[in-house]
Amino acid sequence: MKNDSEDRTLPPEDTKKSILELLLGGAKTSGEIANKLRIQKSAVRIHLNSLQARKMVKSYFKIAHLGRPKRMYELTESGRELFPRRYDLFLSLIIKKIEETEGREQLKKIIKSVTDDMAADIKKRIENNNASNNFEKSLKMLNSISNEMGFVSSVRKEGKDTFSLVSRNCVLHKVALSDQDAICHGFHDRIIQKTLDGKANVDVELRECIALGDNHSRHIITNKR
Repeated sequence: MKNDSEDRTLPPEDTKKSILELLLGGAKTSGEIANKLRIQKSAVRIHLNSLQARKMVKSYFKIAHLGRPKRMYELTESGRELFPRRYDLFLSLIIKKIEETEGREQLKKIIKSVTDDMAADIKKRIENNNASNNFEKSLKMLNSISNEMGFVSSVRKEGKDTFSLVSRNCVLHKVALSDQDAICHGFHDRIIQKTLDGKANVDVELRECIALGDNHSRHIITNKR
C-alpha cells in the first residue's frame, strides 16, 4: 500500500511549476511543499535546489520558539516574473489618460524625461564598471542591461564603427502597437542614444521593428567619432 507522499508523481517541469505556484502564496518549508504536492520531501529538495540555481527561488532560516530553525523557501522577483503581469495594459491606460488630459506634446515630454532618467542610471552603471571610455564595451554593457529589462537582445559588430543591437522581445509591445512614435522612437531609440551620448558622436537608426510586424527590432548604431 502506498503512503500519501507516494500517491502522485508529476513530470519534473510540472513539479517545478506546482512548487512555484505554491510559493506564490507565501514562503514554505520543503516539508509543507511535499505535503501539499504529496511527493517525497527529498524530491522537493532536488527541485528547490534547481530553482535556486536558476534564481527563481531563495531560502532563509526562520527561528522558531521551540525546536530547530526552519529553512523557508520563497519566490525571487525573477520567479514572480514567470506569472502573468499585465504591465502593458496598465501602462497603455496611463498613457491614454495622460494624452487625454495633458495633450500629445506633454505626453511626449514625460516619456522623454523618464527615458533620460533611465539612460542616466545606465550611464552610471557603465562608468562604475570602468567601461565609459570604450564605445564597444559601453554598448555591450547597454546590451546586457537591455536583457535585464527583458528585451532579449544581442549586439554584433557590423563594421569598423558600426554595430547592430537586435531585440527579440518588446517589453512594451501592446503600447508600441498603438503608439510606435512614442515608444519605439521616443523611448527605445532615445534610451540608446542618451546612454551613449557624450562617449562619441553616435547615430541610432531603427531599421526593423516588432511593432511594425517584423520578427525583431534592429537598431543600427554608428560611432561617427
